[in-house]
Amino acid sequence: ATLAAAAVLAAVVAGGARTAHAESPAAGNINIFFGQGCFWHVQHEVVKKEFSALGRKAMDVSALSGYAGGTKAGDGGAVCYHNGAGAPDYGQLGHTEVVNVSIPEDQVNAFAKNYFDAAASYPFGRADPQDMGTEYRSAIGLPGGMDSPLFKQVEEANAGRMQLLRGQGNDSDTVGTKKVWIYDSNKFPFYQGEVYHQFHDDMGERYSQSYHQLKGVMLDKGTLKKVTCPDRI
Repeated sequence: ATLAAAAVLAAVVAGGARTAHAESPAAGNINIFFGQGCFWHVQHEVVKKEFSALGRKAMDVSALSGYAGGTKAGDGGAVCYHNGAGAPDYGQLGHTEVVNVSIPEDQVNAFAKNYFDAAASYPFGRADPQDMGTEYRSAIGLPGGMDSPLFKQVEEANAGRMQLLRGQGNDSDTVGTKKVWIYDSNKFPFYQGEVYHQFHDDMGERYSQSYHQLKGVMLDKGTLKKVTCPDRI
């Protein structure tokens, strides 16, 4: 990295930012992540499901954008978006864009069905097929992966529409296929993304001001944390 880029990283670290994983879920809840192309669109869909299926209010929202599915992380566990500062790049580390959410165990089917309904409705399996590469592959991650007792809910929600494959890490793109990688989140944990990526408009969609304000709500609550990555591209 250049001296300027190194200064950017030093400023981020000095500001107290760190690697952020998913918080431990409340009793009876599970952390599960979903990836289906760009995480901006997916986060909006997951938040809508939190409101509609769980009756959550702004203070209760748990969906956060980030990265998962790779076999490596950078120094200190850092996993960052593409950048010019020399910070560990999530694509080079084998990760894909995902959204992590904490939900009751008996709601896995409902959230997974929402995911598979969307995947089946898109000709190329996701809303933004122009974003190509392993960074956008379709993925679901839950503790135990395909060996989890909760995986049955995922299979039932899928109803045979997509091909569910055991994720090995650093897996191939799924665009134009019916493949979805299933990860054991104990082995392939979620790394929270940068603050600026949270509750962001999608490339072709503009979301409400109340949705954008969730970023501040979650920062104030401490659920959303600054990470050891440049906070802008």
